[in-house]
Amino acid sequence: MTSAAETISRPVTPRGRKSARARADARFGMLLAGPALIFVLGLVAWPAIRTTVYSLQRVSFAGEERWAGLANFQTLFTDEQFRHALTTTVLYAVGFLLVSTLLGLGFALLLNTAFHGQWLARSLLIVPWACPWVMCGMIWKWFVDGEVGALNGALTSLGLIDHNAAPLSNTTGALVVAVLAGAWRQASFTGLLFLAGLQTIPKELPEAAMVDGTNAWQRLRHLTLPWLRPVIVVVVIVNTIFGFMQFDTIWALTQGGPGDATSVLSIYLYQQLFVYTNTGLGSATAVVLGGIALVLGFVFVKLLYRSNAITEGVE
Repeated sequence: MTSAAETISRPVTPRGRKSARARADARFGMLLAGPALIFVLGLVAWPAIRTTVYSLQRVSFAGEERWAGLANFQTLFTDEQFRHALTTTVLYAVGFLLVSTLLGLGFALLLNTAFHGQWLARSLLIVPWACPWVMCGMIWKWFVDGEVGALNGALTSLGLIDHNAAPLSNTTGALVVAVLAGAWRQASFTGLLFLAGLQTIPKELPEAAMVDGTNAWQRLRHLTLPWLRPVIVVVVIVNTIFGFMQFDTIWALTQGGPGDATSVLSIYLYQQLFVYTNTGLGSATAVVLGGIALVLGFVFVKLLYRSNAITEGVE
């Protein structure tokens, strides 16, 4: 057995020195980030706290505040319009996530290959992302317009739809167009993230895989996608949050119509706050929407750390 004297006199291992240094670096980093952290917390925490308090009250724009407890949340979950908006939001977010992620990955894979005009194509990839969300909705509204829309005209000339059956005139078509409009813009940013990840793959790996006789699908499945795992998790986090929080594009495109076919939670929140001036119910909707985003964020961040751990273990 080792005596106490030997234990005390044992020199500090390099691992111990590294741990102490890491703790000192962490404290120094927190010291540097402290002012910005306090500012961000003050900027975000106060509105979040006030919204939560309002969600537990009956509030009017006249300034009257009465404690209501969970009555606003009970009203929400018994409201047919809220349940419909929640379902529509989930459908929109799933479609937005799938289309923007897959389309962005396709853009990245295409632009990662060498061809004439590659620099121009990479430059054009940023154009949709440079458009504000409202402008994106307006562009797509004109694009699918029943009278002058290019898409409607092309589908009519091919005999796929009737001239009067514009995509925005039916419930399914309006939701599909809303998904495509938002995903078109987000796919630009997603493509840039994936392209940056593809640039980090050592050129020797695909070349060695080709020498081993693998085809393009095998290289994508067993080399490219595992390498991009951390980027994929980040993309999923960002696209999911954008999908659940989307308002501008849908409002500019359909204003929640036809009927309430594209009325997502953000539009329901807007209507409660600014149309019906029901601050308590609108705040409760904001709390529910923020809670969904927070839970999803925690889940995906957990996946991100797990993905990094797997990658580090492989390396």
